[in-house]
Amino acid sequence: MTDFTSADALVFLGAVPSASLCVNAGGIILFANAAVSGIAGAGAGLARTPVSRLLPEWHALSASPAKSFRRETVLLRRDGSAIPVELSLVRWERDGAGLTGVVIRDLIDERALESMRLELERQNELVLAEAEAAHRRLGFIIDMLPQAACVFDAEDRYVLWNEKYAALYPEIAPHLRPGIPFRDILRISLESGEMPEMIDDPEHWIEERMKKHALPSSQDEQMLRDGRWLRHDDRRTPDGGAIGMRIDITDLKRREESMRQLFDANPMPMMLCEVGTLNILAVNEAAIALYGFSRADLLSKAVTDLHVAGEGVHFGTALKDVDDDCEARTVWRHRTADGDERHVLIYVRFLNEGSDRRLLLTIADVSDRVHAEAHATHLAHHDPLTGLPNRMRFRQTLEAALARATLSGEEVAVHYLDLDGFKPVNDTFGHAAGDTLLEQVAERLTGLLRTGDLVARLGGDEFAILQHASALGAEDVAQLCIQALRQPFGIADSEISISASIGIAVAPGNGIDPDGLMSAADTALYQAKAAGKNTWRRSAA
Repeated sequence: MTDFTSADALVFLGAVPSASLCVNAGGIILFANAAVSGIAGAGAGLARTPVSRLLPEWHALSASPAKSFRRETVLLRRDGSAIPVELSLVRWERDGAGLTGVVIRDLIDERALESMRLELERQNELVLAEAEAAHRRLGFIIDMLPQAACVFDAEDRYVLWNEKYAALYPEIAPHLRPGIPFRDILRISLESGEMPEMIDDPEHWIEERMKKHALPSSQDEQMLRDGRWLRHDDRRTPDGGAIGMRIDITDLKRREESMRQLFDANPMPMMLCEVGTLNILAVNEAAIALYGFSRADLLSKAVTDLHVAGEGVHFGTALKDVDDDCEARTVWRHRTADGDERHVLIYVRFLNEGSDRRLLLTIADVSDRVHAEAHATHLAHHDPLTGLPNRMRFRQTLEAALARATLSGEEVAVHYLDLDGFKPVNDTFGHAAGDTLLEQVAERLTGLLRTGDLVARLGGDEFAILQHASALGAEDVAQLCIQALRQPFGIADSEISISASIGIAVAPGNGIDPDGLMSAADTALYQAKAAGKNTWRRSAA
């Protein structure tokens, strides 16, 4: 480090924002800045007065052999009150004369002090620049910094550095001196063979390092040989010089690596998106596997592009109303690269990255569950052999049709069908042939229906038709069904002939109660059977 003068110290003490004073070996205050006067309530009259009037324990403090230390004590204000303070003392000598610099921290207003500390840390570089302008050779000021730091002049020569900087680079520490060029120190480090950085091309590294050093502001992260990570943070000062900070970011890099592995290796598909545009910024391997697109293709899309038509806009609108993490409740439909449709739940998490906000989307593929639920719902309402609606579904549809007909005044007809001669088919050709016959009956009846009408299998060889009001009367529909089922069926290399008996009930003539209407149709069916089968009968009103 280089020496400095008392005048330099006074200039510096007057420039710093902290309460600071300078005391000579006789305990007389040579200088006190305005902040000290503010704490002491003494106006501007502290200079040339004994420091013991301000700090009663000064004689005990001055007996310490240490050149720099901190100590908590009390400060006497002009009004006689005593307040707790923390002193930071630094001693130096010039031409045999001892001087002590004192920085006073008021311990009463800890909140203000903490705010000041945070502000000072934020302005480290500015403080260093101001310190160099006030006194370029005040090495002790950067020794107080928590990071490794160094200061360069406009010619990129070292001006000063702190102990942490020298400890970080032991291979160059013996060569550090004011005025040595930064480039020379880089070469000394390379030639020592003990530099901590991992370098592939030494000459290229030097040139790139000097280019970055010349920029108004530059940051660079570098892995050291021992596995630690350093961030180089260099800033140019207004007078053309530079301040360099070396910050150990090993813990930060390890956390980042852990997060990256958690993201990339997560078995759940994950995406990182912009909040405003929903553009995809990053995807993990599970997302690539789910959608079948390449990484580049996914990164060229917004997440809304994956939705089926119409749903993307709805999803984007839904996210605009979300300002915090949310669980997935809505099942969305996404398209994969091969056009398949996947049902997904999307869990949303907000991430703050500096001033930017990102969306972390975790995607659960629930297609199998959705299909299983749909299949279970279908089975609960449909006949497993013919695929026709079953008795439960027919009953529900009839209730809804009667409710609408009550309001509109339209008629609703129920046809109750029973196959004539079905049992002999089972007995002669077997149950497999009987099942095939039932399937073909279902196809023929379905082919006769108009839009809005419904045919159901109630069980065994019983079927039902729900017919809405139409120009084609209920009797005509029954006759068409009888004619269609009278035609032979080709089963097991044989032609099988059956017929059907049908009972008809019509609402509102036969009532508007679903059970009553089906009972009336059932009664009409027995009348048709009694009349010789292969015919229909209508229930009397």
